[in-house]
Amino acid sequence: MARKRQESKHVAHEGKRSSGLVIALLSVVFLAFMSAQWHERQKISSIAIEGATGLSRIAVQRSVDSLRFRSIKSLSLASIRAQVEALPYVRNASVYFSGVREITVLVDERLPIAHVLYEDGTLRYVDQHGTILPLAHERTAHNVPVLRSHDGSRLTSSDVARVAAILVNASRVLDGRLYQSISEVAVDRARSTVAVITDETRWNLGALNPDRIQQALTDMNVFWREAANTINMASVREVDLRWHHQVVLRYHQQASIPGGSA
Repeated sequence: MARKRQESKHVAHEGKRSSGLVIALLSVVFLAFMSAQWHERQKISSIAIEGATGLSRIAVQRSVDSLRFRSIKSLSLASIRAQVEALPYVRNASVYFSGVREITVLVDERLPIAHVLYEDGTLRYVDQHGTILPLAHERTAHNVPVLRSHDGSRLTSSDVARVAAILVNASRVLDGRLYQSISEVAVDRARSTVAVITDETRWNLGALNPDRIQQALTDMNVFWREAANTINMASVREVDLRWHHQVVLRYHQQASIPGGSA
């Protein structure tokens, strides 16, 4: 009889514990529900924009300004993100609640790697995919080369995309100081050749072929690291890189002087 009484007490104790857990769980669910309901009734009071520079800041601000004082329940973070990513200077965006009444928009901008000159004299940025971007609302200090044709005609979209790919490869292959020295990239559309112009000289890269140009840039980088300290590049008129593992220097005073193997 004592054993049965103990078992009955144990079952009753387990039943009370289970009931307590159920009540606690229901309380948590109820509080979470009420908290969500309370949060959804709140209105946006501030919007923080991060990662945006003069390229996209004003456009992003205009895009999200209408969210202020709207109820959180009426907002869709996915829709806001899609709206921001539709802006030309925005590559990706993240949108999230950073406070009870605050939304943060984190912007990943398109990186300008060049300018392209229009007939009206305006310069448009070009991103790494060769996309020509509209005029920025604010002036920015991106030091990027100008893409142009040999005869001054306007480059086609395919020309811009191909030269942008060359610059992307150049940024990976060349020493940072050498890459920063590039001021122009000129395309001879009649001959389908390309040349790089720096503050000191001109690099003749030869045919507009991505693989061949990458090899030419690699040769130039090797040559520059090994010989730049012993050669006054300001006296060099042209660096000819049309031959595999060969660099030919043409000076202002002389016709041509071999620069040796790269």
